[in-house]
Amino acid sequence: MKFALFLAPGFEEGEAIITTDVLRRGGLQVELISITNDLEVKSAHDVIIKADKLLADVKYEQYIGYILPGGRVGVENLMKSEMVKDWLIRANQEEKTIAAVCAAPQILGHLGILDNREATSYPGCTSGMEKAIYNDEMAAITDGHIITGASVGSTMNFALAIADKILGAEKVLALQNELVIRD
Repeated sequence: MKFALFLAPGFEEGEAIITTDVLRRGGLQVELISITNDLEVKSAHDVIIKADKLLADVKYEQYIGYILPGGRVGVENLMKSEMVKDWLIRANQEEKTIAAVCAAPQILGHLGILDNREATSYPGCTSGMEKAIYNDEMAAITDGHIITGASVGSTMNFALAIADKILGAEKVLALQNELVIRD
């Protein structure tokens, strides 16, 4: 059970790293995939993260789901990748897990993936989401195989929603206890 988390120049590093950390702690495999020709990808705040693999070197079939971190510039760069968009459309048709946080749900909106689905995003980042059932009150929302998150501040909720979808409530409660999450 392996996820691809796409890294594009300008990604929000907190959303990428917290999500990866939580899912790996839960026993899920997450590969950081650079959409560039370089394993090193610079984040929105000039943090350089070394990806595990290049998009050109992986295959769609290797993954059970795909994760899109936000960051305005990162989202703009992800939208330029025809391969990422093709994979997301295919994943939606096959009902693989698709998760997007912060500004990234806009990508799903532009692809029609959020049509008639409940979703959230960073405030003001709703371009393309006109046909979604938008909810700005939730940190993370799961609607079928689609998971959206609001912001870097809600990334823990977003990551746990992904874990819950794959691992189930009992394992997520154990993971929350390990992470010392309190209400």
